[in-house]
Order: sequence, then structure tokens, then C-alpha cells
Amino acid sequence: MEKMENINSKKLRVGIIGCGKIAQTRHIPEYLLNEGVEVVAVSDVNCKRAKEVATDNDIPFYFQNYEELLNMPDIDAVSVCTPNATHAEVTIQALNNQKHVLVEKPIAINIEDAEKMVDLAQNKNKILMVGYNQRLSPIHNWVKSYIKNEGIGKVYQFQSNFQHGGPGNWSVDGKNSWFFDRKEAGFGVTVDLGVHKLDLLQWLINDEVYQAQSFLSFNDKASVEDNAVFIVKTKSGVLGTFSFSWNNPQQDHRTVIYGEKGRIILGESYHGAIVELNNGEVIEKELIPQLRPDGFLNSGVVDHFVQCVRTGRQATASGIEALKTMKILLDQVNG
Repeated sequence: MEKMENINSKKLRVGIIGCGKIAQTRHIPEYLLNEGVEVVAVSDVNCKRAKEVATDNDIPFYFQNYEELLNMPDIDAVSVCTPNATHAEVTIQALNNQKHVLVEKPIAINIEDAEKMVDLAQNKNKILMVGYNQRLSPIHNWVKSYIKNEGIGKVYQFQSNFQHGGPGNWSVDGKNSWFFDRKEAGFGVTVDLGVHKLDLLQWLINDEVYQAQSFLSFNDKASVEDNAVFIVKTKSGVLGTFSFSWNNPQQDHRTVIYGEKGRIILGESYHGAIVELNNGEVIEKELIPQLRPDGFLNSGVVDHFVQCVRTGRQATASGIEALKTMKILLDQVNG
């Protein structure tokens, strides 16, 4: 991808489409902290919410219809923070309006739309990045490097959990959140939490899942799955299991990767890893990400997106990478 010369010497002008929790707690605060960015507009189907968010953050313009935001010629890039089922429609319109796009996961709720998004971004020479924040974690990057340098030797197996109390506990709409509506969400815990870990593990061990079996369960009150277990095999023969749940308020983020020389444990702390080698050596590593002035972690997602737009380099969590993960997940959920 070519360097974006026309925006490299001025502030990147950004619009936010969707003003829910992830926009309010990640995208907007992190854009506002980036000195090379100006957030000029927000939109939300709830016009009152859009106005409140714009007012609270000194953002000049707000709209109920996102198309009005996309028609602003001086907006260079947008974040798409809308319900899952609208990701493709909004992203495709944004790309056709010559905007770079950072879209929340999942990239889309079907493969056909995801492929259209990826192809269009390439044809328009625009950045399409998906909000897979776990690839940008300092401790995850350390683990990836440790595995690449054969710290635990050949990887044989892994197990990974991602469980919390569900969107009803943190969504701006609480128990009435679109996350529980199949029409708006497409799927449940598999595309909310599952995409993160499936993407992360393949990236950490530099391998791809080619065979999978899943088991799903559904809460009577929701139309989407809220528990899921995946059993997978990678192209190189590594075996793994994933467990995802919206029914564990105590949370479980533990991942263990087993190799011929020992194992790596993630998730005992939020930002740490423990290496336990077969020779008895134990390595404990803790890498705290940058904190924002409000005390919350800077995910790095927005800064990485901005850097990619300015330099034209491929995002680590590009649409192409997201498409690979979605093909695995949707094959299982739809199967």
C-alpha cells in the first residue's frame, strides 16, 4: 500500500460511527489523546446519545444518520462501532467515500460481506483494520517473540479461556443490549470473545487452524449462543481447545501453551506471563501497557491505526487477517 502523502503533514480528521460503550471508553479517548488527530464528528441512531457524546468530548458535529458524517469531505478516517450486523454496510460506504476504516470486531457476520470489505479496501488503497487489541498487548508481543526464538521449543498443544459476565454487565444498554439480539449481533459469545483468542493463538504460534469442532449452548433468555467450546488442530499439527462464556462474572483469561521444553502461562495476571521450563527454570515477565490520564489502559488500537494510515503500512490486525479467523468461526457456528 502506498504512503498517504496528502494526510501525512496535517492532523488526521476522524469520525466515529456508533456511540456505544466501546466508542466511549476506547476509540474517542484514544483518538483525543493522539496529538496528530482531530475528532470532528460522531453519529448514532440514538441522536440524544450522539449529542451527549459530542458535547462531553468537545466534538464539533453530531448526526443521527451516519451517511451525513461520511459525506463530510474533510474526514480522512472513521471508526465503525455499530452493531455487528451493520459493520459491512457502514464500512463499505465509508470505503466508497474514500475513508480509511477501523471497524470493531467481528469484521462482518458473513464471509461474503467480509470478502467484499477486504477487496474494496485494497481496490480503494485504504486501510481496513479490525479492533483485535490483543495483538497489540506488550506481554503478548513478548510471548510471540519468545516462542519464535524457540524458548519452549516446538509447540505441541494449547488451551485458552475467555470468560466474563456478559455484555449485560457493561453495555450502555444493559440487559437490552443488541448483543443478545441475533438480528443485530449475528452471533453471540463466539464473535464477541472467540474472535480475540482464535486470532491471538494463531498469531502467537505463527500457525493456522485448519480443522475444528465446536459445541455451543444457548441461554433461554437470549437468541445467541452464550457458551462455546472449540477443539482445533493447526496445519502443523498443534492441538488446542478454547472455552468462551458470558456466564462467568469472576472471569477467566488463562491461556497455556505447551512445548517440548516447557510451557507458557498467560492470564494469571492481566499483563504477565510465566514460563515454566522442564529443567526447573521459571521466568516471570510483567509488562504494563501505557496508562491513559484517566487511569485506563491505552489499548494501542487507535494509535496503531493512525500510524498505518499515515505510513500506508499494513495493519497487524488487517481485514485480511480478520477474514481468516471469521472463516473458521462461522464455519463452526453455521455448521
